[in-house]
Amino acid sequence: MSHLTSTKVASDEPLTIDGRTLRLLPTPGRRKAQLNTLEGVRREMSRIYREAESGKRDTAEASKLTYMLGQIGKMLELTEIEARLRVLEGRSSGRLPAPEATND
Repeated sequence: MSHLTSTKVASDEPLTIDGRTLRLLPTPGRRKAQLNTLEGVRREMSRIYREAESGKRDTAEASKLTYMLGQIGKMLELTEIEARLRVLEGRSSGRLPAPEATND
């Protein structure tokens, strides 16, 4: 007979065994990374760095993940630049402003 006692949890939830009581408990969920802003990407990179530094994550895996996050950051930057450029182009109606006269 098993020593594990269960608590009522949804069957699709991951479970963790409590080491003291040997009860099955729902595994706490991790906050989903907010990768839609540069600040969110920076936070996720920092978290991965701290995990690698403490030995909780393999450094090769951490390196791959931070590379991918860097690429996501670049895409966010380019998307912002593209949006700003469209606004500027819309203001000028596709025409460049006339050059200012210089008195040389």
